Amino acid sequence: MESLSARGGAPRGSAARALWVVERLLRFVVAGLVLTIVVMVAAQVIFRYAVKEPILWSEEFTTLCYQWLSYLGAALAVRYRAHFGVDFVVRHFGPGWKAPLAWLGRAVVWLLGVFMIFYGLRIVEHSAMQMYPTLPFSVGTGYLILPIAGCLFLLMDLAALLEGREGPAA
Repeated sequence: MESLSARGGAPRGSAARALWVVERLLRFVVAGLVLTIVVMVAAQVIFRYAVKEPILWSEEFTTLCYQWLSYLGAALAVRYRAHFGVDFVVRHFGPGWKAPLAWLGRAVVWLLGVFMIFYGLRIVEHSAMQMYPTLPFSVGTGYLILPIAGCLFLLMDLAALLEGREGPAA
């Protein structure tokens, strides 16, 4: 993937541009979820202690937002290779093992992504009829993040691969 231009624009090439757009949308959604959580928690505190009328659905909604935020943030971490690494293995075996171990790490990400897609869809299907007690949608909505994040893991790892990013963000 070509690096961004000096003006901060999108990279050239249709695949690189599409992955860049997905990443930008992902960043926007993550920022929106953080803002939503902050606003909901602040509103709940104000309504509970100042107004003496708690927002009944805020705790479940905030938990749902945290759930989505965690997986979407993990997808961004895949993009920048920012997950925890086991670098002592590379140090122990030497620099000759760096590339094979990087590919092993990439394989783990892909296996996890496929696992999340396959089993996430099954969980969504099985929980689609169960409703949240205080929210107007099904519990499957919370689990829907699993297959979405699995797809994003694959896309973000592909973006890192095309860019030539092997290790932690530098």
